[in-house]
Amino acid sequence: MSSVPVSAAITRPPSVLPTMSINSPVKIFCILLFALFLPLSAAATPQIPAQPSGYVVDLAGVIDGQRKEQLNNLLRDLERKTTAQMVILTIKSLDGQDINSFSLQTAEQWKIGRKGKDNGLLFVVAMKDRKYRFEVGYGLESILPDSLVGSIGRKFLVPYFKQGQYGEGIAAATGAVLNVLAKSYGVTITGIDTLPAGARTQAGNGSSGFLFFFFILIGIVIVYSRSVNKRLRGKGGRRFGGPGIGPVIFPGGGGWGGGSSGGFGGFSGGGGGFGGGGASGGW
Repeated sequence: MSSVPVSAAITRPPSVLPTMSINSPVKIFCILLFALFLPLSAAATPQIPAQPSGYVVDLAGVIDGQRKEQLNNLLRDLERKTTAQMVILTIKSLDGQDINSFSLQTAEQWKIGRKGKDNGLLFVVAMKDRKYRFEVGYGLESILPDSLVGSIGRKFLVPYFKQGQYGEGIAAATGAVLNVLAKSYGVTITGIDTLPAGARTQAGNGSSGFLFFFFILIGIVIVYSRSVNKRLRGKGGRRFGGPGIGPVIFPGGGGWGGGSSGGFGGFSGGGGGFGGGGASGGW
């Protein structure tokens, strides 16, 4: 019996799927479908705006021109007298992104606050999502703890926003923050008495129970931090010597870095890390 070559005995099974050429209608349809949805997926994350030249970035268009100029002047005076920087950002939508992540990324990219002092604050409002966020730098966390900025949002922003008065709510919340910072640094912010009545009568009144309780806590922090510094002096770590509150020990590392000579624009150097300080809310 003659032998049959192995190669001849093995036959290739027929292809189950038909060969699809480059010109196949199905393939062309798949390519077009992919090209259609690719830009949509890229747009799912809102783009962080370029570093601004002013303190108020109203991309949602909810702050009128006069109010915007007023807030810019107040925040410029804050930086001039304290070196602390506060920036207001309004956007139309987060497009599904978490507001905490968005505000943190924006603050890091914009490098708000002075290098070595980490004294920056970003105030974000997302209109369609009905959410807001105060992102607080390392150097301001002892002045503006999470509970305080959270309370400011609920007391000063939310009531105005529920009435559709968005510019007024942003101004009122900003005024409350400015009053706390001004008292802590021992300065007077020029023009703060022109803010909405809610910010002026409630946040500006040093005898209000809201701020009175806060400054009692600050006094406790001063006493405690000074005793801690005496024990830890010479053992390393980073001391925070914020005005009016006494030095506080933080483990090494940077915070809201960056620097500015004058207005908000013209930063140099890189920013540091964030501790996640701040508070978010909705209306």
